[in-house]
Amino acid sequence: ISGYTLTVQASDNGNLPRVNTTTVNIDVSDVNDNPPVFSKGNYSVIIQENKPIGFSVLQLVVTDKDSSHNGPPFLFTILSGNEENTFQINQQGVLTTTAALNRKVRDHYLLHVKVADNGKPPLSSLTYVDIRVIEESIYSPAILPLEIFITAFGEEYSGGVIGKIHATDQDVYDTLTYSLDPKMESLFSVSSTGGKLIAHKRLDIGQYLLNVTVTDGKFTTAADITVHIRQITQDMLNHSIAIRFANLAPEEFIGDYWRNFQRALRNILGVRRNDIQIVSLQPSDPSSNLDVLLNVEKSGSPQHPMRILLHKINSSVPDLEEILGVRIIDVFHKLCAGLDCPLKFCEEKVTVDENIMSTHSTARLSFVTPRHHRTAVCLC
Repeated sequence: ISGYTLTVQASDNGNLPRVNTTTVNIDVSDVNDNPPVFSKGNYSVIIQENKPIGFSVLQLVVTDKDSSHNGPPFLFTILSGNEENTFQINQQGVLTTTAALNRKVRDHYLLHVKVADNGKPPLSSLTYVDIRVIEESIYSPAILPLEIFITAFGEEYSGGVIGKIHATDQDVYDTLTYSLDPKMESLFSVSSTGGKLIAHKRLDIGQYLLNVTVTDGKFTTAADITVHIRQITQDMLNHSIAIRFANLAPEEFIGDYWRNFQRALRNILGVRRNDIQIVSLQPSDPSSNLDVLLNVEKSGSPQHPMRILLHKINSSVPDLEEILGVRIIDVFHKLCAGLDCPLKFCEEKVTVDENIMSTHSTARLSFVTPRHHRTAVCLC
């Protein structure tokens, strides 16, 4: 209880006693009985040599259960381990360098740090900060170019996570930071620490070329990211082909099999490789299997009648399985064939749900596709 409010009444002993009342407010002030507490018992930090003076090494986080006037501002003091005054801590708990670090001169520091609160008398806590100095970066980060394919039902894509940029660095302790060409920041952004790429607003159908850089603080490397937003229409859905693969995850299909599968279908169907597009990717029942919905450019036209395309694919399933090293469970276009219903009374439809978009990203390829549904209803 932080306070009390009392109503006090006084009266005299007269025959007609006179009475008066007043209010007494009692504030209970906090006693400084809780010391400040570090978020960790001890800290370990690895820092590269030759960082600029003023480099931020560590943020010390402190909490205090007492009320505000017995807590911050906190006073940080380095008790030992800083004989050359190489480090300092400000009142926000940020540990910074005051001199250049040279691992050949000294490669290890153990700082004994004290924090005191603002109470009277002040209470304090102690911690150790173990600092290891390593050599500066000698390798540039490597970044892979990424190609992204987005399926849009309509004339624009509503936005969301569209992929992840992959970068590596042979310097074990390097921290990589990603950034995007400022000219594209109104449409896209990239997570500075994780490389996750996001489309911010509705994007028109078409192709976008992005330039992404990654730096380890010393070296910077750039790569191109190509984003293809492709429109899918109901007519294209009506002439789509679904193929079910056994025991295959979407990312595994994209990374290990898609390009070879696309080339094999090109040879089987006699079309261009880029005429074969993924419309949708989704796990099937059981969830270990994968449904891939494809569109073949101009399928259903006199040059590429659906029945001929389906016949070519079905007759080539053994060859496809041998080329890819995966099992194909089924190739289907017409669900009505499985119903006890005259074909002229059977209505089939493929739809997509743009509210359920899935992003499947690998190191070099990313597909953003809607969930699809295939239905067949007998109208007789």
